[in-house]
Amino acid sequence: MKTLLVGFDSAWTVTNSGAIAGLVQSEDGTFIELDHPRSVSYPEAQELIFEWQTDVSPENTVIMLDQPTIVKNIVRKQRPVENIVSSPVGLRYGGVQPAYISKEEMFGKDAPIWPFLSTFGGPADPMNLSGNTWVFETYPVLAMIALQWTLPDVRKNGRLPKYNPERKTFTAIDWRHVCERTAANFNERGLYKIVRWIESVMQNPSPSKSEQDRLDACICLLVALNFSENKSLLMVGDMETGYMIVPFNSGLRNELDERCLFTGRIPSQWVREFRKAQIDNT
Repeated sequence: MKTLLVGFDSAWTVTNSGAIAGLVQSEDGTFIELDHPRSVSYPEAQELIFEWQTDVSPENTVIMLDQPTIVKNIVRKQRPVENIVSSPVGLRYGGVQPAYISKEEMFGKDAPIWPFLSTFGGPADPMNLSGNTWVFETYPVLAMIALQWTLPDVRKNGRLPKYNPERKTFTAIDWRHVCERTAANFNERGLYKIVRWIESVMQNPSPSKSEQDRLDACICLLVALNFSENKSLLMVGDMETGYMIVPFNSGLRNELDERCLFTGRIPSQWVREFRKAQIDNT
């Protein structure tokens, strides 16, 4: 059985480009590399996924998307999942932007996210999978916390890398750090085509935003790999108001549980550990 794995750092709006990375995992755990990460618009991403599905004929397709897939709040207000994850992200000097329908270009009725999701079956329910193509929302920043990619800081939890070249806080050292950690995860799986691409951009002290987008697509792809390899993951949020999926980390789970209690939520309803095999066997 072949599974197509896709990491998509989304384009967000009609006029922007995002980035996509993909590979195929066989039932015996071996991989087929497809291409190096590339910049894409929403239509280009959709066309490329169709092309991969035609060429590879996978039984299942897993798409880890860095953009909210469930947005129902109209006004400028955080979704519950954003409110929950904002605590561990904020402790590490990061910020979580709220998703709401009034952001017309991103989440209004004509935003490109909705036809993309509709084409691939809508937001997948991590606890009740149906169909053969599953689109999950993920969040590279939270994934980096889960994977323990934070850097030393006066705060005991460390700090998030400053690797966005469009920000004044960007540092080449942090860029190299994220590249090294990402490359190491693909290298241990023998995925050398992606590793070579990461190593090529890692040497650039002034990377472009497009290169950062493609690196984030690789991080999204790592989350898809964790899912396909039957590793434990965390689902934060719910199907009604929105959720995110990241690799499991017990320390992160404790922080998320504490945030739920602080905000009057029942942790077991908002933060859940799961594996793909548990869903397959239900």
